[in-house]
Amino acid sequence: MQLVAASVLALASGVFAQNVVQFNVSRGVPGVHLGSIPVLGKRAATHSERLINFMAGGGYYARVSLGTPPQVITMLLDTGSSDAWVLSHKADLCIDDDLQQETQLICVDTFNPSKSSTHKVIDPRGFQIKYLDGGIASGGWMQDDFTIGGTTIKSLQLAYVTKAKRNTGILGLGFAASEKAATKYPNIIDQLANQNLISSKAFSLYLNDRRTDAGSILFGGIDTDKFIGPLQIIPLLATNGTYTSFEIDFSSLAVTLPNSTTLDMKTSMLDHAAPAVLDSGTTLSYLPNDMVDILIGNLDTFFDPELDMLLINCAYLTSSSPSLSFQFYFLNSTASIRVPVWEMVLDVLSPSYVPPDDAPFKNACLFGIQSTEIFETTGTVKQPNFTLLGDTFLRSAYVVFDLGNYEVGMGQANLNSSSSRIIELKEGEGKNATETETATKTKGLPEVTGVLAQQTTFTPTTGPVMTLVTTKNNAAVKLGMTGVGEIMGVVGITSLMAVLGGVFMAL
Repeated sequence: MQLVAASVLALASGVFAQNVVQFNVSRGVPGVHLGSIPVLGKRAATHSERLINFMAGGGYYARVSLGTPPQVITMLLDTGSSDAWVLSHKADLCIDDDLQQETQLICVDTFNPSKSSTHKVIDPRGFQIKYLDGGIASGGWMQDDFTIGGTTIKSLQLAYVTKAKRNTGILGLGFAASEKAATKYPNIIDQLANQNLISSKAFSLYLNDRRTDAGSILFGGIDTDKFIGPLQIIPLLATNGTYTSFEIDFSSLAVTLPNSTTLDMKTSMLDHAAPAVLDSGTTLSYLPNDMVDILIGNLDTFFDPELDMLLINCAYLTSSSPSLSFQFYFLNSTASIRVPVWEMVLDVLSPSYVPPDDAPFKNACLFGIQSTEIFETTGTVKQPNFTLLGDTFLRSAYVVFDLGNYEVGMGQANLNSSSSRIIELKEGEGKNATETETATKTKGLPEVTGVLAQQTTFTPTTGPVMTLVTTKNNAAVKLGMTGVGEIMGVVGITSLMAVLGGVFMAL
């Protein structure tokens, strides 16, 4: 593997090491803190829920180009599903005023195949997917040239959605075994490798902390300046002999309290297994209910039955304690990722929010951990015997997803890193990489080590400004960091709805 020194400028989209595709990702629709709270559809959403749904900072998005000449599309990065799809310019949500009124959503980007000379129809129907938050998208299959991070994939197969209650496309990054096509096909990771654009079916994800708007992703490479200490290699778990998701053995959660005592919650205390799925398409993280009950009993939290959400004291926003240590079992050892409590505190409630009369405190924030029981009570999943680790966890981890060798590499994120040292991942024979050697791996991810300690300087980063277009009057509204107020002024407070974030693990 070639170790490539890079400056902070290498964080810009389209900057490469050899056979490494690198680009920025933006939290929420670029330039605006957007998000959602999942599975609230059985009750009429309250004003507070809609505001939470809109502003929870949900999802990380990439700007890609599709077709010839290229049409710019915004897509959610989703490690919890395997299909890429875009909204048709004729999608029901994008042309039906009544549906927009019902869902309170505005289409962001759409694709018009008649304007692309390289577009090919595979199947005008045949695509339907349902996500864990109950969202459904359906349409047909197509091929076209797809550009991401300055690299073009020829004739990528993806879905062309005509019916959806979501206003951006999704870029599924999972295993082909979980694709929703009748005939499995080479998805984006496969095609990057097949077309010799990367040398290994692996990608690295660095979301950075919640105070920033931008992270980065590397296809075919690792950035050793983005994590601290050794990269811990964890094998994935298979389902009936098949690898279908980025699922690992979650062994325990240790919580260090302000009085220096530690709560050690082992998953062995549960009456069921609770493997953890790493899902970048999910805004929050979800733990088994028994573990969440212990957190409620030891942290300054309360459950709001009207919101159906667990809230936490906003005072934790500026607190270095407690901290949460997520531990994962592998090869008679454990890997550990520490998450400071302030990463789990989301100050997104409406100023008009009024807590219940019996709430132990009034200064409430949304807690970044919720119970998987919510999926059972809403009928999405009958037995939620799993753990779902979304963005509130992933921001503290640097994760390498190795699809070719069915494993992930995980290190403590070096938050707000201002430099890069990129290793290209190659399949082959050889030894592990060092700073002065070129090497290849015999099997699996290399044994590499990141920086020695957390970078101490902090410079907030922001994503690009983008444009939302209302189809009713075709009026464009540009949204920057003040975009939330602008949206309220244009489409009204009731438009702050769920599906700009959510739980995009495919069922």
